[in-house]
Amino acid sequence: MAQKIIVPLEVDQVKITTVMDNNIDVLMAGTEVARRFPLGPHPFERTQPMAEHGFSALLNVRQGEKQGTVLFDTGVSRTGILYNMDVLGLNAADIQAIVLSHGHADHAMGLPALIDRLGTRHLPLVLHPDAFLERKLVLPNGSEVNIPPPRKADFRSENIEIIEKVGPSMLVDGMVLVSGEVARTTDFEKGFPLHYAKRHDVWEPDPLIMDDQCVIVNVRSKGLVVVTGCGHSGIINIIRHAQAITGIEKVYAVIGGFHLTGGLFEPIIPATVAALQKIGPRYLVPGHCTGWSAVHQIARAMPDAFIANSVGTTYVF
Repeated sequence: MAQKIIVPLEVDQVKITTVMDNNIDVLMAGTEVARRFPLGPHPFERTQPMAEHGFSALLNVRQGEKQGTVLFDTGVSRTGILYNMDVLGLNAADIQAIVLSHGHADHAMGLPALIDRLGTRHLPLVLHPDAFLERKLVLPNGSEVNIPPPRKADFRSENIEIIEKVGPSMLVDGMVLVSGEVARTTDFEKGFPLHYAKRHDVWEPDPLIMDDQCVIVNVRSKGLVVVTGCGHSGIINIIRHAQAITGIEKVYAVIGGFHLTGGLFEPIIPATVAALQKIGPRYLVPGHCTGWSAVHQIARAMPDAFIANSVGTTYVF
């Protein structure tokens, strides 16, 4: 069956602000597209944003007089996302939709606090049905790491419209596309073998983490901007899926987690880098769970495309 093409509306500009990530460096130099957190004349006397093991990005898209703002993921803590939004001068009232990349705690646990702040505004919350599953990691030594999911009870409010979708969704007048489930097409991105989910009160292997999804913006004459959460689908699968569902080959930028950290994933870094070089994005901004080794190998292999991420940075494409 042929892939149905869904083309997001071409936008004149997208601004993507890193609200939360694993790293912050207030002395990091900016680039032609990366606007860093401003130091000001007294940088160590002012409040600075914080870093946590999690991810959140605010997208503002513009086409002519039309604008839209989407929050992608909410970080790992109730305090972190609100604290950083305040420090960065981001107004929750501007948010028109919220997307969860998947149900893991480091992307979803800031959501209840954000919803409390939003007050009486009616907002769509887009996620995959599997995002509500209980999850855990079973390590080789037999120990377990619980991964608490978001709870529907936290969002049962007349102000939040929960949209559970397996397939793609369009937001803010067709300017932002949520990918839905990502097709797994590479032979080296095989998922997370230590990952389990509880379905019908039974724990079972869940290596593919099918709720993992990205958001896609189509920048006029430039190509696709793809924002990922953890990238559990595999960053190459994600980019190829974005190309397939939009029918657009040109990739302008990829931002977010590439999930290449740790002993299970470091062996696929060379194949990933080779595929990224073949795809040829103009900009690559690996963050969150990409990992030290992968970040440095990407930077070395594609120095003209690579931009180091830091909390508080706004990318203007």
